[in-house]
Amino acid sequence: MKSAARILGVTAFAVLFGLLIAGCGGQKTVTPIAVGEMQEYRDPLYGFRLQFPKGWKNQSDAGKMRIYSSEETVQRFVDPTGAYPDGVMIAVDVIKTTTPDEQKASMLAEMKNPGRTITPETPTSIGGKSATMISYTANWSKKAKEEGMHIFVPLDTLLYNITFAGFGDQYAAHKLIFDALTKSFEFPKPVEKGRDQTLPSETFTDYDAKLFSFQYPENFNFVEVAKGNNELALSLRGVRQDCSILFHVFAAKGLTVEKVVDQNKGKYPGATTGKATISGQPALTLTYSATREVERRFYFLVKADKVYRVTMDWFKPQREQYLTTYEKVIQSIKIK
Repeated sequence: MKSAARILGVTAFAVLFGLLIAGCGGQKTVTPIAVGEMQEYRDPLYGFRLQFPKGWKNQSDAGKMRIYSSEETVQRFVDPTGAYPDGVMIAVDVIKTTTPDEQKASMLAEMKNPGRTITPETPTSIGGKSATMISYTANWSKKAKEEGMHIFVPLDTLLYNITFAGFGDQYAAHKLIFDALTKSFEFPKPVEKGRDQTLPSETFTDYDAKLFSFQYPENFNFVEVAKGNNELALSLRGVRQDCSILFHVFAAKGLTVEKVVDQNKGKYPGATTGKATISGQPALTLTYSATREVERRFYFLVKADKVYRVTMDWFKPQREQYLTTYEKVIQSIKIK
């Protein structure tokens, strides 16, 4: 991350997790899970970002982030008393409101129900902004206990509700990871007045895809895509869900880039061909209308008997703006 956000109050964290781990008269101990390899989540609508463990299940929508420690954990939070393994969740909800403090008070009131206990609000900070924190426990049954914390950040017209939660011992066990997530949290930079926020950002971020590196607009977010028979498959999506960048790498099997394009051209009637340069190497393109509103361009490059294919979709009425950004992405690609 380019910058580190302020951590939660050390005292508050110590008290919170001391209570969690001590339990049962101080006899019970929980072994913390170490922080491993992390990856970035960037919200495509509001632009906040944070790091989370690689391999966790991402089921997020714009303005509503949900990331779980496993596939089974998703069901655990849907059905708390079901026969699913314990796990943890991180969530961020961004609520548009002209009265963020009143909205927060209303949410806290709803949390006070039978079977759930919450602690008083504690001042803290996250991402360089003042916030308040509460911890909670929810007893769904004798064997199903959920623990967690909410961090509320009221802004001018938005309320951020950042949640860490877990079942059983998993909340306490993930202390180090929650701490790392908190440190990594960043709020979006101020936006330019009057600019269409669905357009690709003018700020770019570096990414190393192992076989190659590239830069991408920071309001594009990584999404899961099936690898299939490809050596690599990587997808990013913009604020508009029909605007995306997709990378595939697969075996060329001795074919030249011209032969690869010839094999693909027949699949897209009316596609026009063109030339490009990727990582200093000659490449070819195919451009056609994917739908009435979306245009698509394929870039093909063959190097070391591998086909590098980049697929870019854009909103036709904003063709010029998208192509300007996409060209920067293409020029940034460095094949290793």
